[in-house]
Amino acid sequence: MKDLGTVIRELRKEKHLTQKELAEGVCAQSMLSAIENNVYVPNSVLLINLANKLKVNLDEISLATNFSISSKANFNDQVDDLCNNHQYQELKAFLNQEKVLNNLKTNLQIQSYYYYLGVAQLQTNAIFEAIQSFKLSLAQINPRHPNTLARLAYMGMAYIFALQNQKKLAAKHIDLAFQKWDAFSYEENQNILYYMAALIYFKMNDYQNSTAYLADGIEFIARHNSHYMLANCYFLLARLAQVAHNDDERLAANQRKDLFTELYGESVFEDF
Repeated sequence: MKDLGTVIRELRKEKHLTQKELAEGVCAQSMLSAIENNVYVPNSVLLINLANKLKVNLDEISLATNFSISSKANFNDQVDDLCNNHQYQELKAFLNQEKVLNNLKTNLQIQSYYYYLGVAQLQTNAIFEAIQSFKLSLAQINPRHPNTLARLAYMGMAYIFALQNQKKLAAKHIDLAFQKWDAFSYEENQNILYYMAALIYFKMNDYQNSTAYLADGIEFIARHNSHYMLANCYFLLARLAQVAHNDDERLAANQRKDLFTELYGESVFEDF
């Protein structure tokens, strides 16, 4: 698994920022250098400030590899571009075009189509329509053998139910997203599922389950030699630690400290 400092350094370079530019208004450049070289583990507030400066977004997640909605490459390229740039209003308009609908040929293309439509509707606050689209996406698969895309649709529904404070339905759909988990081969998009489960529980103020899914997710990502979603996982983990600290929940704060110690292989500062 890549260390936290390595992840931050790679994100900084992706954003074409110098150390001086990223550190400005956040911390000393020398401290950022120590973080990037894994000499210093940032506390939750510092980590969140760095993540904000790097524009790591908790709610808008792009897939590692997008799914195809058509045999026409230009249709798939258009979906990729709109998704990766989080242009969801434009994505919804594109998907509702008759020429796109007429080119849905296979069950997988239909499944992908309704998944993307559900995401676009969710991000544009068409919540009821998003649930219907996710259900239509799921209707294309054998429910006993969900593929990665189906698991993402279950998680999309769980997210909506969490926003509606329907906690039992949210938890049920998280469980559906992870059903028969060990029976399927690895795809990098599966990294999202752990993060989304943690985010959903975080929004429902269930910090214990949120932390557990993050810990499992980081271990899962590491085991498959991936770093996709690590930055988001670390950022949300920092949020959890901050919540525990602000609420003066000593036991929870110590559990977070122990978790960070295990993840980084080094001790955490006492004021964490």
